[in-house]
Amino acid sequence: MDLTLDQRIEAAHSDAERVENDARAIEARIVAAGGVPPTRPYGRPVSGDDIRKSLTLTSLLQRKDPKLAGYLGVGSDHQRRREEEAAARQMQAQALQMQTERLRQVNAASARYRQQQQLAGVNPITGRRWGA
Repeated sequence: MDLTLDQRIEAAHSDAERVENDARAIEARIVAAGGVPPTRPYGRPVSGDDIRKSLTLTSLLQRKDPKLAGYLGVGSDHQRRREEEAAARQMQAQALQMQTERLRQVNAASARYRQQQQLAGVNPITGRRWGA
């Protein structure tokens, strides 16, 4: 089952082409995210170590393409934290709305009570009849 020289060369070439195509696709995603891919020789994959050396590119990928950042080994929990913060803000806004509605109901009940007391001729502050 020995491969001939031509078969080994063909296999090595197709491996290099596959790696190069993958690297170009990764570089295209980096450019689409607004970054500049690191330089690399032909047939070599994009290295996560080279990306890790560039703090700007690392943070850009973590913010704009977290899946690619995770694939390259430079991912962080930045996206997850942003989602958790947004959910916490939404819950806080909901709680504030509920509290506002409860206060609105209490104020409406107090206004009705004061109005009833005035119609009955009772001072709502002292509880005594007017003029007595």
